[in-house]
Amino acid sequence: MERDVRGSVLAVLVVFASSGYVMGQALSRVPAVRDHLGADKAQLGLVLMGMGLGSLLAMPFTGRAVDRFGSRRVVLVTVLLGCLGWGLVALAPSVPVLLGILVLTGMNIGVWDVAMNIQGTHVEQSRHRSLMPYFHAAFSGGAVLGAGSGALAAWWGIGLGQLPVLAAVAAVAGVWGASRFVPEAPEVLDPEPVPDGGAASGAAPEPARRGLTATEVLIGLICLAGALAEGSANDWLALLLVDVHGAPAAFGALTLTAFNLTMTIGRLAGGPAIDRFGRATVVRAGAVLAAAAILLVTLTSSLTLALVGGLMWGLGVATIFPAAISAAGEVPGRGNRAITSVSTIAYGAFLFGAPTIGVLAEAIGLDRALFLVVGFLGLLLVLSPVMREKTASRPGRAPATLG
Repeated sequence: MERDVRGSVLAVLVVFASSGYVMGQALSRVPAVRDHLGADKAQLGLVLMGMGLGSLLAMPFTGRAVDRFGSRRVVLVTVLLGCLGWGLVALAPSVPVLLGILVLTGMNIGVWDVAMNIQGTHVEQSRHRSLMPYFHAAFSGGAVLGAGSGALAAWWGIGLGQLPVLAAVAAVAGVWGASRFVPEAPEVLDPEPVPDGGAASGAAPEPARRGLTATEVLIGLICLAGALAEGSANDWLALLLVDVHGAPAAFGALTLTAFNLTMTIGRLAGGPAIDRFGRATVVRAGAVLAAAAILLVTLTSSLTLALVGGLMWGLGVATIFPAAISAAGEVPGRGNRAITSVSTIAYGAFLFGAPTIGVLAEAIGLDRALFLVVGFLGLLLVLSPVMREKTASRPGRAPATLG
């Protein structure tokens, strides 16, 4: 039987989930990694910056790599190398070595992220359904399972040997999913405009544009704010609970699990909410909720309220990144180039966010340092009008306008 050229929804879901899982199980053990290396918060922030640095170095070349080799091959390679990198975190003997490991891991994770989004966009458009929020929900669901695995390991007193074992599990699942990817449609890979009358709708498509547009930059800044809010929770939430609120390490990992759980729920509900209220409105509401959650987590002395804040934080940031990817896909004449550009700008959050918060944490405390994230969420509110839908109808209801 011939492979479905539209692509496998299940395969994309599994690859997204694998990416979230391997990240979640590693980041939930940040306090243990810090203790193992004897690093302070500034050093830890510098190390975590390595992920963003590696991603930013490699992500701009993802589009070319996918054009030449296809997302299937690109994801297969980066799944294996990315999971290997996460597993090697447990073996790092010093802060500089760990920084090097995370730079190389970030290069593969960044390319993996963009390439799987390109395949996801292909599947979404081929099936004429809005699927991107579900793919990102799978990522969050994987992160929930990963963080939960880390919480159990911390509770049972298991050391960092957990990391390579669970990274291998993620690699097996990711390879299974990526091996079922299909080639992107020629019109997705070909940057040249289609002649008049060549489109299914009978209308001439937008000419391909090679330069970065102002719209991409604005969407990228929104995506950056969302990535900063999401990444700061993954990087610092468990440590905040342990160091500032005096919670057990297992409780810190549990709160991170709660964050990823509500982010998963928010992404599952995000598609219908955007269809009903509009993308800009949903993103604005999420930014307000996330900002309120960060203030609750940082200002309260109650572990119960901190847990509630973690739940709110995840729900608030849930729709920002997938909504930005959808908005990027609507930039006229840019297609996958816009997705790559917006993703690259967003990953800047991982480059400057972790070290900046780490340095601020040493100076004014980790709880106050997270006010930086609240400020960027305020910027998101100002820029949110650019997120409005560019098409007359919602994705999935008017197939001819997709792309």
